Amino acid sequence: MEDAVALTYVEKIIYLANIVSVARADGNISPKEIDAIEKIQKTIGARKTELNKAYKVAESQDYEINPVGHWSDKIHNLEDVIYVSMVDGLIDDKEKPSILKFAKQINIKQEQIKYIVADVKNEISSLTSKTICPNCKSVIKNIAKFCPECGASIQEELEKKIINVSYDIPKSGISIEFAESTAAGFAHAVQEQQKAPFNATCLKGQKTWYLATWPKEEILQVIKLVENLSVMHNRKAYVDGVESRWEDVFGFSWCAGERNSAQRPLEYCFGPDEKRLNIWGCKQARMEWTEWSEWFGYGSFKNTGVMNKRVGFVFDKKRIRHELETNLFKCRFCPYLRFDLIDAVLKELPDEVTPTDKGPWVYKRDYNNSPGSIKVKVKTSEGGYTYTDEYYSSWVVPKSVAIGIDILRKALKSCGYKQAEVKEILEFKG
Repeated sequence: MEDAVALTYVEKIIYLANIVSVARADGNISPKEIDAIEKIQKTIGARKTELNKAYKVAESQDYEINPVGHWSDKIHNLEDVIYVSMVDGLIDDKEKPSILKFAKQINIKQEQIKYIVADVKNEISSLTSKTICPNCKSVIKNIAKFCPECGASIQEELEKKIINVSYDIPKSGISIEFAESTAAGFAHAVQEQQKAPFNATCLKGQKTWYLATWPKEEILQVIKLVENLSVMHNRKAYVDGVESRWEDVFGFSWCAGERNSAQRPLEYCFGPDEKRLNIWGCKQARMEWTEWSEWFGYGSFKNTGVMNKRVGFVFDKKRIRHELETNLFKCRFCPYLRFDLIDAVLKELPDEVTPTDKGPWVYKRDYNNSPGSIKVKVKTSEGGYTYTDEYYSSWVVPKSVAIGIDILRKALKSCGYKQAEVKEILEFKG
């Protein structure tokens, strides 16, 4: 611990990684072990960046101890490995195999290891006659079980400070993982993380990482944490244990927050608050009930009736459903989004409509001929004169919002919405 070791940049990283890997072997790192590793880092003349790299190297699942430097350096490294293993008590059974493997690699016998262990014990004993209370930071005798200043149990307080070196991402639910940060919202993020039904922390790359998991049906509880992590970079999202793009999981959070703060939350998703109608129950569908909505063109014209003299427009409901799924992918976890309602609306939407000037559905006028469009001829009599109006049309449009309201009313009832809810949603102001 006392003699400086002349090592190269790479050797310093491996030297420290050997120590960190053994300290991690029991599944956690204690505050005393972290302090000891940092002291060794300074002793060998390594910088903080080299220590950070050593932590990352040691975290690799296939990392194996690799003695580096001259023979004296390797002996020092073994001594430091044993020192860190013993600094918070006896050598753990999970640490012993790595220590013995290290000793074998540098031809140190069992008897010699005993001498090293004895020396390390004496060194630890001489350096730790006093300790710091983990609770109130008072300097107390190392043999004390309770702090004479605050009465805290020294062992219990030390156990609280122990950090796991890994955790498993749950295989079900929505999980968020984030690293410690200097960002303003970090402290609030940790508070929200601790409220999660499942939460854990671990040390990775010398940073503490936090994990929080909720069942999918409780995803609204995640929104505050998501808001606090909005400006942080070291964050990850998981769905059923599989990492996913952040926006693909929490793309709904801003909109859901707007709904919660709306004066009439129930009607928010259906558009009446903006004097528009959205029959799908989600603004993010981007398929409103307006004459310029392109989804009214998802289908094709066909000749129907006797002698095929009548023209009908058949909606392509599979395409409509696919477009909705695509547009709503980032909102698929929103608790207010109901795909059963979308299916009910599709069912109530007519399979086929007949566009006429006086009917509920009319032709949409196009400026130019385009694939799938038809030529429409309309005879009009006015002031004793008759003339023919000709134009192209590629789809149909509803003549009024009342048609959409009627479709939505039927769909809401079939999905079990209460009469009061239906009335509130359909109180259209446009």
